[in-house]
Order: sequence, then C-alpha cells, then structure tokens
Amino acid sequence: MSNSVYAEHGTPIYVDHISWLTAEDHLYSLDWPTPDDYFYVLPHIYMEDHYYGRAGSVSRSLLWGERRLTAGDLALMVLEKLGTHASWDWMILAQTYPERHALTAPLARMLESASWQVKHPLGVTHMGALAGTEAIQVALWSKLPREKAVIVLVEQRILQDDGPDAYRHRSASQGELSDMAVALESGGDQGALQIHYAGKRVITSAESDFAAEILGSIQHLMSDYAAEQVILQSSLGWHIGGHLLSQIQAPYSCSVSTVDYQSGDVWIQLADRLQKGSIQPGARVLLISWDDARTISACCVHVLHKPLLSRITLNQEIKTS
Repeated sequence: MSNSVYAEHGTPIYVDHISWLTAEDHLYSLDWPTPDDYFYVLPHIYMEDHYYGRAGSVSRSLLWGERRLTAGDLALMVLEKLGTHASWDWMILAQTYPERHALTAPLARMLESASWQVKHPLGVTHMGALAGTEAIQVALWSKLPREKAVIVLVEQRILQDDGPDAYRHRSASQGELSDMAVALESGGDQGALQIHYAGKRVITSAESDFAAEILGSIQHLMSDYAAEQVILQSSLGWHIGGHLLSQIQAPYSCSVSTVDYQSGDVWIQLADRLQKGSIQPGARVLLISWDDARTISACCVHVLHKPLLSRITLNQEIKTS
C-alpha cells in the first residue's frame, strides 16, 4: 500500500533509534535507615504525608554502587546509547512523577552534565501515561521538518507503594507497574519509523459501556490509518478484559504486556516486538496510551525499515542492597 493513505493526516515525525530501560520493583530497596540524600527526598515525603493525612512515608532507592539513581540518571543512560556527542535541535523530556532530588530540575542537570548540544530543551509534565503518544504531538508542534529531535519519556516512583493511599496500587490480577526510561531519536524528514499523531479522545460512556466505546474508537482508528496491528497501554488491556480484547484481535493483531511501563509502555512493547521480529517492515501499528481514567491518545507507526534498537538491562549494571 502506498503512503498516499497518510496524505490527509498531516506531517509525520520520523524515528531512527529507540533506546530503553526498565526498572522493576524488585530492583529497589527501601531507604531504611535514613538515606544519605534524605535532605533532597524530604520535601516529597512531607508532601506525601500532608496530602494523604498520614505519617511515615518511606522512600526507596535504585542503587548503582553507592549511588542512588534518579529519574534524570535513567534518562541520561538511555540518551547515552544515542551517542555521547550528539547534537539535537530539540530535546523534549516528559516526566510526571517527582524527581528524587527535589531541589534539582532533571532537564537542567542533564544538559549541564552531558556533552550533547541542544538548542531548544523543553520539559513536559503532569501528562502521565498519555505522554507516550502526546509527546509526538508536542514534537510536531515544536520542530521544523528537517530539525533533529529526541523525545525522552521517564518515570520513577521514589516512594514505597504500600497500599491504596499510595501513588498507585494494583492487585495481582491487574498486573504490575514499572519504572522506565525511553528515548526516541528523530533525525529529520526521513527515517525508519514514520509516525502520525492520531489524536486524543475522552470516553464519555458509563462504566458499563466504557470498554465498548474504547473498542469502537480503536476500530475506527485502525480503519482510518489502515493499521494491521494495535498496541494498547497495558493497563488499558487489563481494564478492558479478555472478551473485548479478542474482538480487537480478530481480524487485527493486538498486543498487551503483563507489566505497564507508564508513558513508555507502548514504545517498549513496540521496540520489543521489532527486536523479536513479530513486527516487520511495511507494518502499520496503532499505539494507544491511556490515562487510567477517561482519556486515550493514539499515534500510528508505519515501519519503513527496522530502526536501531538499544535495550539496557539494569540488573546487569546496578547493585541492590
């Protein structure tokens, strides 16, 4: 099928390289006794206790030697896979959870500590998992077609998730939530992955009809973008349930993971399937992110050829206590 199917969908963005890492909960250790960076973490603990009306919130650490990694550190690790002396016109960093070092903005520290050249740094926050696809729209708003850009998605939950009053609690049947960092590098007006932003939709149906409206929206987007495969935010797949997922899977191919990687989830699923060869050049894949409430956001990826894929395995590089 020719690219003319996309003529009415506006300008795409192209991605040549995906770099990613995941930081599952078992890699963390509780900060007990008081961690050496307690002064930086204290504002988060104070706000958590004050907001939920409780006392004794406990932070947790991802240790690398004697160092406690922050979300900014995770972002730096995936960016380093793109090159140690890279130059971009735009760097877009999307992060919702607070940085471990409350007094140091992650984007400023990243630009200060690295050798990259970035003309226009841009931070995006409070978008949650929707940032995974909404960041494509931010890039399209920001960059000119020939400008180089890198999109960084990172989340790290620094406080122990110990119950329904914590950040986000899931039962075993709902799957697991994991921290991550993902970098998407765009080299200009051509590349391996051609990506069109497909829009955002608020689901208005009652809860009893929620899944049916989601299904209808997905099927409409699949038809509109001539996509053969769909990758759902994993938590959305769990919420919809197996019966309706089977309706998406016939005649389409639908992917849902057993772990939700927040704003990086759909990109990690895509990269993993590209690496395994279950998505081949020529495929059109719809990515659906979800805010764990009423809003979905989508983009469509046309795989022109296989991009560079760089996966960092943290359990080979860090030490836990």
